[in-house]
Amino acid sequence: MDSYFKYFVVPSMLFWHFSFAQCDSDYTYFETVPSNVSILSGDNCLYNQDLQALNDLVTLNELDYASPIEVGRQTWFNGRLKILVADYGFSGSGVNDTIYTLPESIGNWTSLSGLYLEWNRISILPQSFNKLKELRSLYISNNNLSGIINDIDSLTHLTYLDLGYNEIDSLPNSLCNLNELQYLWLFNNNLSSVPDCMCSLNIDWDSDDDAWYPYFAIGGNNLCENIPECIANSDNFNTSLDQFYYSFQTEAPQDCDNVAIDISLANDFILKNPFPNPFNPKTAFNIEIEEEEVVDISIYDINGSLVESIFGGKLSKGIYNFSWSALRFSSGIYFIEVKTASSIEHKKILLTK
Repeated sequence: MDSYFKYFVVPSMLFWHFSFAQCDSDYTYFETVPSNVSILSGDNCLYNQDLQALNDLVTLNELDYASPIEVGRQTWFNGRLKILVADYGFSGSGVNDTIYTLPESIGNWTSLSGLYLEWNRISILPQSFNKLKELRSLYISNNNLSGIINDIDSLTHLTYLDLGYNEIDSLPNSLCNLNELQYLWLFNNNLSSVPDCMCSLNIDWDSDDDAWYPYFAIGGNNLCENIPECIANSDNFNTSLDQFYYSFQTEAPQDCDNVAIDISLANDFILKNPFPNPFNPKTAFNIEIEEEEVVDISIYDINGSLVESIFGGKLSKGIYNFSWSALRFSSGIYFIEVKTASSIEHKKILLTK
């Protein structure tokens, strides 16, 4: 079959295009695809609008890719994007830098069934997210989400929803209309209430699957009163999963202790979450000092042994940036410790080499 070689231009992205008879004008043919791309059915004709959204993702977040088909791990079916794994620094097969913003063109992925965005810094889901009507699995834990789209029930086939380790403080009533939802993970957010209609969901509130994953878990929030009965009586009301590998369940009680809250407010500094985390080999963190203090900053290993002293001295009121390079240390769990005369706080970090 004859072919001709030409350029195909997507805004801010230039990549080779081969025009073959088997591709119509809505698709781009790739003579070869990189190893991160799997084509389950069909040839190398890939839908232009799916490619456009991938390209917008690269451009908005200034990711270092020469072509949109290099982003993360992609699975295509009959020319449409079906699965995108775009977590950062965790699976080893996600994106090569942090995603902060999802483009509005993400609504182009109308055939997408699986989306994996863990360990990025996404704070908002674009409204076009409601166009992902074929989405079955959404894993977006360990981001900065403060909420989800109001019409989440547009995703009528959603079965797995992982919103763990975000900053979500409220849920829309439309969540109750997700009739196919089987797994719902809401642990370690800022929820002080949930919709009264939650009990209408067809979820097993108490059990685990054969791999010991709970069908429902909502530990580590601020649910203290006026809680729907199915949730208040759930065996997984105080259940979470370990933050890094989701390999085991953890106990995460609801934060309803006013004394503990008062103590937190009395701290003379705030230690912000390290980023990236997991990391290799360098992570950074901010400390906000409320008033002039002598501050000690150290790194400890999982056995409680001192690994390295980062800082010791007087700091005035303000925000300070610190980092730790673990180039000469082995993979594992470490702890950042910040200590003043009256307060001490720790943050867990994971070095993955």
